[in-house]
Amino acid sequence: MSTTTLDAPAAGLKPAAWARCIGELPSLQSAFMAAVKVLSEDDTPASACIEAIERDQALTVRVLHLANSAFYGAPGQVSRIGDAVQMLGLRTVASTLAVVSLQATLGALRCEGFCFDTYWRHTLCTALAARELAKVASLDTGEAFLLGLLHDVGKLVLAMTSPVQEAQALRICRSEGMSMHEAEQHVFGVSHPEVGAAVARQWNFPASLVEAIAGHHATAPIPAGERLTLTDLVRLADHMAHGLEASPTDIQSLLADPLWSVLGTSEQRLLDLAERVNAELQVMSCA
Repeated sequence: MSTTTLDAPAAGLKPAAWARCIGELPSLQSAFMAAVKVLSEDDTPASACIEAIERDQALTVRVLHLANSAFYGAPGQVSRIGDAVQMLGLRTVASTLAVVSLQATLGALRCEGFCFDTYWRHTLCTALAARELAKVASLDTGEAFLLGLLHDVGKLVLAMTSPVQEAQALRICRSEGMSMHEAEQHVFGVSHPEVGAAVARQWNFPASLVEAIAGHHATAPIPAGERLTLTDLVRLADHMAHGLEASPTDIQSLLADPLWSVLGTSEQRLLDLAERVNAELQVMSCA
């Protein structure tokens, strides 16, 4: 895909240009959705993931290269995707599938200061946290995982379609201690939650996911006695991912989050949840 670089005027990105950019995005690949199904559910057959990979030569090469790497101790011995899945594990292969298909959908990245690997690790950590938290909150785990994967997709779209302006926002964020969505608002007149919500709407995702992406940096309190919504869930998962990235074993900031108290569960359960997220993240990050 060739991306369109937009020149942001002084007053921000013109709504018409922004809408055109979103409208030109291709549909999200079926391979990405196959990967999400594997990653979010516990009983998805391996055949769904294998078939999605075998239809794409670039994906096949990437997965076989990973399986034959020195890290797994079998250089030159794996020639079939089925064998690669058996060696690497279904979720590691699905993580690779999700990364490659998302990059293929959105195009090449050339934004100074934007690291896709860092972006993807945070995205994956948020998705894993959202899936585990959804179990506690009695919400749909597959929907929560997909939301975690897509909550920051607006950052990726801005970095790929408006790299100069997104690089400027990154510099402002780092030099002035401003949050990224505030820096983007300053530069573009919109921020990545709004862009991400528009992308999710363009890809025909449910309104609940669109709303949650749009509101994942909101700070509205939850009325007493109410359950967590998907928007609340992704806010907490995002917070948890940032906390685990800074210190994998320090959960004190999470315990102080009002959203955690709404869940009404124990500190030990949070520790167990964090351990599961960290362990799975370490395995999937090898992809």
